[in-house]
This record gives sequence, C-alpha cells and structure tokens, in this order.
Amino acid sequence: MTDTVNLMKNGRSLVKNDQKPVWKTRLVKGSFPDRDFDIAFWQEQGDEAIFRAAWEMVVVTEELKHGRKPAFQRTVTVLKRGGR
Repeated sequence: MTDTVNLMKNGRSLVKNDQKPVWKTRLVKGSFPDRDFDIAFWQEQGDEAIFRAAWEMVVVTEELKHGRKPAFQRTVTVLKRGGR
C-alpha cells in the first residue's frame, strides 16, 4: 500500500490512508505565537496535503464571495504576426 495523504470527508482532518486522524495542538500564552509549529506541521504533511488545503481555501472563498464553485477562466487569445 502506498502512504498517501488524504483529507477526511469534512475536509478538515489530514490522515494517512484510512488511519484515525492525529491531532496536534499547542497552547500559547502571553504573546503572538511564532511560526515554527506551523512550518513543522505543514512540512510533515507534504506537498499534496498543502495543495489540497490551499485549494479548499480557494473553494470556500469562492462560495462565500460568489455563491458558486470555482471555475477556470475560459479565455482564448490568438496572436498573429503582422504581414510583411
């Protein structure tokens, strides 16, 4: 079996294969947290999980702003060289 990262049905918990999700938490007191925890977390998840999470944000933003799923822009441009 390959060790791929998948999103659960709710789109929030990252899991490997069909295992239970592993939750990571931290408690920060007193000041704004540094980014070390976040960077380490996403580095563990890998490229596919990062892309899926980013795409999920695109989908949610489009639905909130415009009430629709995102679609690719269908623009065609033709460039022609001028006659000599």
